[in-house]
Amino acid sequence: MKPLYLSDPQSFLHDTGNHLEIDSRVRIIDELAVSKYHLNSLPLRDGTKEELYKIHDQSYVDWVESGYENGVRMIISSDTILSQGSYEVAKRAACSTKVVVEAFKSGVSKRAFLNLRPPGHHAEIITGQGFCIFNNIALMAKFAQESGYKNVLIIDFDVHHGNGTQDIFYEDDSVYYFSTHEAHNYPFTGTAGEIGSGRGRGYTKNMPYENFITDREFLKLFEALPKDFKPDIVLVSAGYDLMKDEEISSAQISFDALGKLIDLILKEYENLPIAFLLEGGYNLESLKRSVDITLNKLCASSFC
Repeated sequence: MKPLYLSDPQSFLHDTGNHLEIDSRVRIIDELAVSKYHLNSLPLRDGTKEELYKIHDQSYVDWVESGYENGVRMIISSDTILSQGSYEVAKRAACSTKVVVEAFKSGVSKRAFLNLRPPGHHAEIITGQGFCIFNNIALMAKFAQESGYKNVLIIDFDVHHGNGTQDIFYEDDSVYYFSTHEAHNYPFTGTAGEIGSGRGRGYTKNMPYENFITDREFLKLFEALPKDFKPDIVLVSAGYDLMKDEEISSAQISFDALGKLIDLILKEYENLPIAFLLEGGYNLESLKRSVDITLNKLCASSFC
């Protein structure tokens, strides 16, 4: 049983120009997935903007939809580009996560890797930012719950805090958000004191770490994964910008430690559907090796 794979061959239409987040990121992963692991993408779906309203404010979604034709070229700042094709690509990325949920429900596989761009975990209810337009993993969580997966665990190991995912589920006790990230890096949120509010109090767990964290210190953070929350599905914001060859953080995590983390997640939740969604990772060689490790582990877990 192979892991599910999802990728958009037209993601290049989200044209970011001379930027860290470029289409070659997903293309090198496509080459790896097809040539080494013989994985073919599930069919994509365009979805609707009404589906995006499940996680984002309607006025924001509508603004992005008409933004380019109205002269908008960025969201908040120049790190989040809006090109002519960005809205459709970003909508397709977020809405296509439903395809994986449906495949999980049908029993095709219990493992998946979603090679999508733009990334999503910085996109909040009212705005995109930090390379992210719509929040892919948040919409996947909503689709999962609509399909019967009542409790969703989101694990985010990107070096940057997923402020958008936290924002969307901050008052929700059915989605547990667990994040490890550099304390002194963008977006400068995700303190240990941010634990959720209202019904969601206690369902957000932030594990910020200091610069130049070691492998041992990093892996120890995951001992804090929730013990009392019983998820029905696990979604992982797989940001590979914490690796030692990346330039936008001080983290020096080794490939060996990454493999141990993937093993830990797969073992801890071995009987549940688990999906890894691409977030950060901008050194192409490091990214390719990191995803290679992830796909290898997923294939072993899925008896590929």
